[in-house]
Amino acid sequence: MGVVRTSLTELVGLLNNAIAPEHVTLSDGSRSGSDDPDDPSGTTIRPTALTRVGRSRRDGPVLDLELTARVDCRGPHQLDNLEKLLLAVEHHSQYATAPVPDQELAAETDREALGFLVRIPVSVRLDEPSGPPVREPLITRLVAGRTISGRLLDSHNNGIPHARIRVHSSANAVVSDDSGRFEVLASADELQHFAVAVRGTERQVTATTKTLPVTIRWE
Repeated sequence: MGVVRTSLTELVGLLNNAIAPEHVTLSDGSRSGSDDPDDPSGTTIRPTALTRVGRSRRDGPVLDLELTARVDCRGPHQLDNLEKLLLAVEHHSQYATAPVPDQELAAETDREALGFLVRIPVSVRLDEPSGPPVREPLITRLVAGRTISGRLLDSHNNGIPHARIRVHSSANAVVSDDSGRFEVLASADELQHFAVAVRGTERQVTATTKTLPVTIRWE
């Protein structure tokens, strides 16, 4: 079993324990919903994206990935189950949750489900090639990180407090203070992509960091 699938299976086991004796069904493209295809109730988890975060070295070279999975609850106990699932995920710091994007909700015909996204960090070890000595000069490129300061504003130039701001270049996330200000670690790239979640709604925002503090507008 691959590392990514193992990480997903561990999450399914955690969620199964949270809502026992009910079950969580893993939808891998061939199955969806509960064990009975005619039963609209139940809880499902479906992988939606696997993205590369970067590379690191922890006892050897590691490829850092992020698996995003969607959890949906249906049926008469969906609110209770949703609460149990969110609490179970919250107790494990390696996971991060996010709301389902508005554009996905708008495109769906199934409005009976309630759910959220779970982001799962996955580390895959890489094999370093072993061969003859390198005969050409070794060129090393250093990429420095930096702290970006900024403020999240609404359409009236008021700061938005308690919003979750995540930088794609480093997968770090922070929460804005009472006046909408924040500081987050990111790469040295001038153009940065942010995932901003305000009161349960998440949007993708791109902003230049040529001049700091950066201003992110929620309009």
